[in-house]
Amino acid sequence: MNIPIRKKWGQNFLIDPNIINKILRVLNPKENSYILEIGPGRGALTVPLAKLNVNICAVEIDPMLCDYLNKKELLNVKIINSDILKYDTSKFPNDYLIIGNLPYNVSSPIIFKFMQNAGWSKMVIMLQKEVAERIIADKNSKKYGRISIMMQSFFKINLEFHVPKTVFNPQPKIKSSIISIEPKTKINLNYSNMKIVVQNAFKHRRKKLSHNLKNIIKEEYLKEIKDNRAEDLSVKDYQMLSKNLI
Repeated sequence: MNIPIRKKWGQNFLIDPNIINKILRVLNPKENSYILEIGPGRGALTVPLAKLNVNICAVEIDPMLCDYLNKKELLNVKIINSDILKYDTSKFPNDYLIIGNLPYNVSSPIIFKFMQNAGWSKMVIMLQKEVAERIIADKNSKKYGRISIMMQSFFKINLEFHVPKTVFNPQPKIKSSIISIEPKTKINLNYSNMKIVVQNAFKHRRKKLSHNLKNIIKEEYLKEIKDNRAEDLSVKDYQMLSKNLI
């Protein structure tokens, strides 16, 4: 079946079995696990996963690829033709797993979607190396920003390994990385409050926090950080500020 490669959907297909096996080892699903696969493409991960005793829901935006995968007749795989950003996972069983090679152009929105959906227990995703480095970045780094603070506040994150361009068809122009993410279980943070503080702090990155967080943070706490810029504060600093909104 000759399926055109759609650039608008950021399609780069994994073709290296060694990398595929490494990704599956990171996911390490248990028997009868329920797995959401984001963008199965031509089934590079789907087919070997289906050989395990697991249940897979594979969400693919390309209808031609959905037809291609359905013809493989994988009995424990349900193929859904949908945009993952619009797909409702609320009825999934608790502690489901997520795996996928995220389209580079929408990787951040996908991550933020699942940040607010805590029903899953582990996520193993491939994304642009630069995005992975932003997620794990520390303060006082150019890569440190909103996604670093939000992700590190609510999740345990491991940068598992980098992926060479040569394992894809077509080869992307940018490098990729595999990260694993697990929700933290014992945290006393309000997601909405964190989002308000972090969004406003980084809205004008070069301005001081006395400007960015004015009328958001209680005065006694704002005084302590008013001469700092957004990248000067640690993740723990932002967590403290989120508990002291006006």
